[in-house]
Amino acid sequence: MAAPKKINSFNQYLLKGKLRSEGFERCRYSFCAVGKNSGQERRFFVEMYLVNPAVSPNVVVIAQKSRLSSAAAFPSAVGFPDFDDFSGSEIVAKPSYLLVKAGVYGEGGKQMNRFIPSVKLNYKKSTATFSTDGCLFSAENLAGSVDVREEDLRVHPEFSCNSGTMFWDLKYEVLTDSKKLYSDSRNFWIPLGSRANFAGSVVLDGEEFSVLPETSFGYIDKSWGAGYPGAYYHLSAMRLTSTITRKSLRSSYICVEGEFGKESRLSGIIRVGENSFRFGEGVFGSPEEKHGCVQVPGNGDGESLHWSVSLENGDFVVDLDLYCKDSEMFVRDYEIPQGRRTLMRVLGGGTGSGEVRVFKKNGKRLELLEQAVISDAICEFGQLDEMES
Repeated sequence: MAAPKKINSFNQYLLKGKLRSEGFERCRYSFCAVGKNSGQERRFFVEMYLVNPAVSPNVVVIAQKSRLSSAAAFPSAVGFPDFDDFSGSEIVAKPSYLLVKAGVYGEGGKQMNRFIPSVKLNYKKSTATFSTDGCLFSAENLAGSVDVREEDLRVHPEFSCNSGTMFWDLKYEVLTDSKKLYSDSRNFWIPLGSRANFAGSVVLDGEEFSVLPETSFGYIDKSWGAGYPGAYYHLSAMRLTSTITRKSLRSSYICVEGEFGKESRLSGIIRVGENSFRFGEGVFGSPEEKHGCVQVPGNGDGESLHWSVSLENGDFVVDLDLYCKDSEMFVRDYEIPQGRRTLMRVLGGGTGSGEVRVFKKNGKRLELLEQAVISDAICEFGQLDEMES
């Protein structure tokens, strides 16, 4: 893959000033890969989550654990800090660490968490490269590993993940980037790659998967700020097929996120064929937007969640419906910068499917311009949750 012509400024380290003591920065990469032996296609994700790096740079502080185990009781394990990286004293401070989170969506999906002191994060501005303990996040490369054992989780349930191993070595190329789609005094979000090609390999629990550019259907986004909104809503999809022409819409994509502000509104871009709609904060002439997320019965195979988005302006109407099975989703936890034993708990999956329809108003009638089937969509909904003491 060719190196990017210009590094997006939002690939850089963004926690500055007060955000270093009360702020977070999260970068998420997602892509499809195929098992070398099984031929099974699965959607993977890798995340880098940095929270309050200036609060406790030398020691990992997990706010959900009021008293961490002593160093002698903590098992040595690849993928977790050494004994001296943890505090054994009563914790009243805000959370402070670098978290590398990696996993796979779908039936039997899982996530593995690796906590690292923020002081170990190295950053090179000229290439927008973050590196730490064998993990690399740059403007064109991803590499790293996580390794979590069952005994680690028995001693430390606050790690909030599954046991397992995952190794990845990838290159990527952003095909379509974006401006910031939301920003206010506390929250920022940008799809760094609403369409991206990934190439390389992933090994999950000993099984190797091949990542090929033409079938990776990659996505990259970044969020940062002083805290989370009260609720979280996210949809992204890069795999769309026209039901009219039966052809793959290779330049089409969906990037939607919220709920932001007092109005709990969404921001995003929906591009279907030649039709593109950008909406949300700061977008002049942004269409009227409605959205929802509700539980619905499945077709004999359990329940699902249904995400819906409807856009309407003077000339066009866009309707988006996506479904993801309960059995193919799991919860990812993120400690908020303020601590208070509060988590943003995100239920999500990467196997969402559904349709998007674009209409043009013709008097009182709606003329169908395009309709597309969507698969392998990332569908997420989250809420703040205060944990019991």
